[in-house]
Amino acid sequence: MSETATIDRDLVQRFASLFDELGRDTVERERERRLPYAEVEALREVGFTRVTLPRRYGGEEATHGELFELLAELARRDPNLAQLFRSHFSYIDRTLHAPASADREARLARLADGAIVGNASHERSTAKVGSLATRLTETPGGLRLNGTKFYSTGTLFADLVGVAAEQDGEFVSALVETDAAGVDRIDDWTGFGQRLTGSGTTVFTEVAVDASAVTRREPERLSHGGAFVQLVLLAAVTGIGRAIVDDAGAFVRTRTRTYSHGAASTAQADPIVQEVVGELSAKSFAADAALAAATTALERSSAAILGAGPDLVQERIAAVELATARAQLVILPAVLDAATALFDVGGASAVETHRALDRHWRNARTIASHNPSRFKARAIGDHVVNGTPIASWWSTGEA
Repeated sequence: MSETATIDRDLVQRFASLFDELGRDTVERERERRLPYAEVEALREVGFTRVTLPRRYGGEEATHGELFELLAELARRDPNLAQLFRSHFSYIDRTLHAPASADREARLARLADGAIVGNASHERSTAKVGSLATRLTETPGGLRLNGTKFYSTGTLFADLVGVAAEQDGEFVSALVETDAAGVDRIDDWTGFGQRLTGSGTTVFTEVAVDASAVTRREPERLSHGGAFVQLVLLAAVTGIGRAIVDDAGAFVRTRTRTYSHGAASTAQADPIVQEVVGELSAKSFAADAALAAATTALERSSAAILGAGPDLVQERIAAVELATARAQLVILPAVLDAATALFDVGGASAVETHRALDRHWRNARTIASHNPSRFKARAIGDHVVNGTPIASWWSTGEA
């Protein structure tokens, strides 16, 4: 076994007992729509939110491969928890790849203290694709932030939120305290899946912003950030695929009823049921493999950004963007198909609401609606046929 594989196993083992504990009432949390404030706090307390930080900041220096394996295992228990940390770990990754500066050190120190970062980038506004309605403006009293964001995943549970805005025609990101005056976090996410990610509205009204909290977009600085945030979603879906196999096995092992036209006297011995479970396992394996391939490409991109010339950096980022888009076209259909085929292991009892087996499809389908895969398939085809680069960032807006 390689050194990396040993570290992977050890890190997963370190958090496994807490993950198991958090997973015990996943169904009840969803049924009651009980937001996971306590669960997020428990993960913070054991250092999960700092796992990718350098050890001098109290982290574990987890690699990308380790992080995404941890997220997949957390999603195996509760995919809401894995997804709501999407912007948090993305923010850490961006900070670690940023040039050394006093601001960078201050942000790392805040993360070391346990701060959790949320998201406020997407809007339901009249802004067109490639533009934003949220504005950061200079006033006699200092910088002020105004705008309304939706899909603010994780922000209900966060201490800080990164807000995408326009300032004098430039794209900027403002890091804002979530309890600051003028910040209103609203729990109005009504999706049929991933119900507890806090992906609702955040309103910013005349929020005071310190100039040191503003970062300007630097187009010349290459980043794999687009691939990173997509891979968090794919890790969550991969974890759902593992949970489907877990639930299928548990259901069949405890099933006492069978059919007159079945192929064996018990469900456990029925070769058709065994075949279904075997196919579910293979679909999960395909998702695992695709996620691993894409995270390996991300590791290579990271290494290049931290120490290579611009040509290699561009090449490695292009490779991870392509690998991530391809992984999306493997992981999403595999897990969505598995979430439906799961019901072939049993009869009407499998649809009883207390089992909540439908949550796997609802959650995977909801995540799959981010950056729809049909558009990614076309982009890959355009790349293969015409050499067109895969986009490094995906955005939405009015047509």
